[in-house]
Amino acid sequence: MNVFDYFKKKIMHQVLVLFKEKKIDLELNPEQFTVEPPRESQFGDLSTNICMVYAKKIPLSPSEFAELLKSKLLVFDEIETINIKSPGFLNFKLNKVFLFEQVKSILLQNQNYGSTNKNGQNLNIEFVSANPTGPLHVGHVRGAIIGDVLGKIYKKLGYNVTTEYYVNDAGNQIDILAKSVFIRYKELVENLKIDMPEDYYPGEYLISIAKVILNLYGKKLLNSSEEYYLPIIKEISVNENLKVIKNDLKLLDIYIDIYTSEKKLIENSIVDKTIKILENKDLIYNGILPKPKSMKNSEWVPRKQKLFKSTLFGDDEDRTISKSDGSLTYFISDIAYHLDKHNRTNGTLINIWGADHAGYVKRMLAAVNSLTGKPDNFIIKLCQLVNLSRDSKIIKMSKRKGTFITLKDIVNEVGSDVVRFIMLTRKNDQTLDFDFNKVVLKNKENPVFYVQYAYARICSVLRKADDYDIDQESILNANLNLINHEIQMSLCKKLILWPRTIENAAKFQEPHRIAFYLIDLASEFHSLWALGREDSNLRFFHDEINEKTYAHLAIVKATKEIIFAGLDILSVNAPEEM
Repeated sequence: MNVFDYFKKKIMHQVLVLFKEKKIDLELNPEQFTVEPPRESQFGDLSTNICMVYAKKIPLSPSEFAELLKSKLLVFDEIETINIKSPGFLNFKLNKVFLFEQVKSILLQNQNYGSTNKNGQNLNIEFVSANPTGPLHVGHVRGAIIGDVLGKIYKKLGYNVTTEYYVNDAGNQIDILAKSVFIRYKELVENLKIDMPEDYYPGEYLISIAKVILNLYGKKLLNSSEEYYLPIIKEISVNENLKVIKNDLKLLDIYIDIYTSEKKLIENSIVDKTIKILENKDLIYNGILPKPKSMKNSEWVPRKQKLFKSTLFGDDEDRTISKSDGSLTYFISDIAYHLDKHNRTNGTLINIWGADHAGYVKRMLAAVNSLTGKPDNFIIKLCQLVNLSRDSKIIKMSKRKGTFITLKDIVNEVGSDVVRFIMLTRKNDQTLDFDFNKVVLKNKENPVFYVQYAYARICSVLRKADDYDIDQESILNANLNLINHEIQMSLCKKLILWPRTIENAAKFQEPHRIAFYLIDLASEFHSLWALGREDSNLRFFHDEINEKTYAHLAIVKATKEIIFAGLDILSVNAPEEM
């Protein structure tokens, strides 16, 4: 149960009762006010700003409103005390009985605490979608993990989630890929070394593709026309690179449901049909784009092109869908893809893009809005860069030069657990620093170790409980009213934040909230563990096993369930021993 939503409903009900008594005709919007943890724990367990939000609309000051509402809320047994903080915050302290009921719910539901199967909404998350021109590099890792974890969060909340990869297998980059592979193929056939043109892909990984082609076709393609061999090499190159990409993702325990081909969208006339739909909506016209600000007058040649009226839907300028020579742009293929995805999903679309796509966001939002009329059902999240460092030195990379660290490289060096967790220790729109030296440290400065160590410690405690023949029923039926120390209460209060954490991670598409929560929860448990070494009253076991022992073990067991649930969402191992 989301405790904060629970009390929000109660607060709303009592406010409506108050309005009725005062003959105030005013509707309440739950989105306009908050019920959340106060910024400082000393103020209580929950805080609401509702009195300040609505005071302006009624003939009462925020403090007067707060006093009246306080008297109506104190009737609820779940609330122990309410304090008013200027200018009109209401701060609540929860009743211990209510708090312990929530902890008992964790013990009853185990990892399902915070889950729901009630939503049933369709949701599509597209992520990675790297050009199939080579293996995934570290720049793709962050988006891959964010997309994967976000999908798991939504599934936990009962959404019907589909994950998707858009394969850009049409266009100039695939031509360059095929031509690069052909050079590697020629090198194998003629046993020589050829210098790659500057704009080609120099990576050694192309040799394996060239070997596949050599095994299939022998020397046949060497003396054939480009018109003949290029389509063959394109198809093989894309397929082989996709195999590598899928295997790379598997190293991070990522399995994508659907791979959609841009090439097939074109071949199946979905792009043409999309153009017709836009034309029927009078959203396509022949026009001339204004001169780019970065271009000199002498360099600019105005050309008539087919343009999409994206400015009608919030974009800064209209966008071209076909060039002066009649060839289509990437943009119209992307529009067609999103329309196809919308029709298949019949629900919310979420795209996880790299920061280099920032300039593309407005036009894509405009395009989807123009076709669906549902702007709120399309969300784009941008991932900032990952800075790799080793021995205090930044690692510089260039895909074009072939000097980049692949996903496989980083996983092989530090492990999937480390990569997945560390990539979620910053919000998606913040640059993330990945220090190869620090992420493998076995101390509290390393967040993944810190959380996993907390879990291992808990498992150690519960194994000891088995040694004392303490059964699960005794723990489940423990009298939690025997818990009274501040550090234990703080741990319990942190535990019941879990449902809210999951829901907010989904609401704002911010999976890092899960990692942050786990770090905080681990900190609470480690603090309890440390104090138990100093204060005998906080020890988990005594010479005589009694009801207090069961109570202590109950909150330990509840903590285990939540840490496991959180690590499971992150697809990070929960080790029982370290």
